[in-house]
Amino acid sequence: MHSSPVIRQSSFRQGFTLLEMIVVIALMVIIAGMAAFSFASLEGESPVEEPANHLARMVRQASRAAVVQGRPIVIAFDKKGFGFVNESAAGSQGRYSIPKGMKVSYQRWNGGRSWIPAEEFNWVFFPTGIADALRFRFDMPEGQAELAFNPLTGSVTDEIYIQR
Repeated sequence: MHSSPVIRQSSFRQGFTLLEMIVVIALMVIIAGMAAFSFASLEGESPVEEPANHLARMVRQASRAAVVQGRPIVIAFDKKGFGFVNESAAGSQGRYSIPKGMKVSYQRWNGGRSWIPAEEFNWVFFPTGIADALRFRFDMPEGQAELAFNPLTGSVTDEIYIQR
């Protein structure tokens, strides 16, 4: 007395509803807007921002490497640019050559308002994680950038970019 199961064939709809299409199109517009915004920021840095951002990356790397390796890491400045004294000490960031016409200067947090040319300056990051609290200025006819660094973390605490 088994009865055979009743098989019902459900009706399948074809295509999408208007609401589903609107949701998909809205998502596509949001994704395209986000992509356009992120590509707009990749247009390129100004000549002043590039060396400032490069120094910020090197400082973070030097600060971490000094603690991990247990020895001082030095970023040396001269008239042509800046870089690690021992390139293998902190990784592959190497040396950065500043653009022609750019002047790099620094200011100590406790040293008043005077800007000192960064030529022949060595910034030491100690194994304790501490470095001098400094502010750097990158100046050229196209603009100016100033970065202040946290002496414990090596991160940028303040940045100012001026386009001329």
